[in-house]
Amino acid sequence: AVYDNLSRTEALLKHMEEKRRVELEQLIARKYDTLGGIIVQKGGKTVYEYYMNDCTALSPVHVFSVTKSVMSILIGIAIDQGYIRSVDQKVLEFFPDYTIKKREKTIQEVTLRDMLTMTVPYKYKFAPYTKYFSSGDWVKAALDSLGGKGRIGEFRYTPLIGPDIFSGIIRNATGKSVLEFAREYLFDPLDIQVKDGVLFRNKEEQMAFYKDRHAEGWVSDPKGVHTGGWGLILRPADMLKIGEL
Repeated sequence: AVYDNLSRTEALLKHMEEKRRVELEQLIARKYDTLGGIIVQKGGKTVYEYYMNDCTALSPVHVFSVTKSVMSILIGIAIDQGYIRSVDQKVLEFFPDYTIKKREKTIQEVTLRDMLTMTVPYKYKFAPYTKYFSSGDWVKAALDSLGGKGRIGEFRYTPLIGPDIFSGIIRNATGKSVLEFAREYLFDPLDIQVKDGVLFRNKEEQMAFYKDRHAEGWVSDPKGVHTGGWGLILRPADMLKIGEL
């Protein structure tokens, strides 16, 4: 009788678990139909996986602003390795050849901490994407937009124009490209494979990249400097490794 009760209990639990799984996946299909995949890990073990839109754990996915989180990890590693002294260093310390605009009084005081917390002002009200993408040097374009009359300390989210400054800092502080540095200290130790930079020759290629479900690599500007706020391709399994880290 005891064994019989245990069997019925186990069967009931499995039924409830299956019901919750079905409800979850119905919700995903209804509200999040662009989803590629979900992997849930608990205690070092994968407890749930779900993929849709022809994706798998190994499907390449443009992770957009997750690139910013990877960049923040790389800044931390650069500090740990002694390439950067502190998050309280001034940003312009890493760009000694940069020419400050006349009457500019803000950019000189911006620190890495300010950048990492997105509490720095920019000179634009609406992001000048056309000017930025056609500039040929996205790091300089970001620096040219930094500062102005705003106040350091007020939160301002910067989707694209701004985080590239971190890419320039990594390059100038380490003497390596962002991808080279990431491979050595982050990607290779986690067995994450990221191909070389993706370069756009025109707007059409850039738009095609966003829609390409087989694209791989990390977007670079025309000078070969990798993007800091978007443009990284990872797989769901890679995202899990970074999340666990």
